[in-house]
Amino acid sequence: MIKFKTEEEKQVVMDCLEENMNEEYRATLQYICHRISALGKNNMIAEAFKSAALDEMAHILYFSDMITKLGGDPNFTDWEVDKSTDLKIMLQKDIQLEEEAIKRYSEQLSKLKQYPGLHSIIEGVLDDEENHQETFTDFMKQIIPEG
Repeated sequence: MIKFKTEEEKQVVMDCLEENMNEEYRATLQYICHRISALGKNNMIAEAFKSAALDEMAHILYFSDMITKLGGDPNFTDWEVDKSTDLKIMLQKDIQLEEEAIKRYSEQLSKLKQYPGLHSIIEGVLDDEENHQETFTDFMKQIIPEG
């Protein structure tokens, strides 16, 4: 269990956890929409979207469970989700989503050093996000070959 020195310190952590939970929820919904739209156009990309959605769903649970363990109530926000049907646009939007997540988690790693358990979870999630970004970028290069 995390021990906080001040209520303000606890709020900083809770805000990070809640933002992460909501952004992971948004990513899950977007990847599911993209998986549905991509199926039949490119089944390999569709399966990559499905795989990423499942990873993101696990991330939601990491963060929401941590909020609950720390005595909070997870609060949901509205999520803007891309519903494109063009593979190129889907990949662009998903790469952007992963870049935002990588930036957010990288910043949190330095902000949350004093909480080893949470730090470790964020490192694992960051690794997943980097893998998703790499996968989507590789698919983008297949669609738009460098020349």
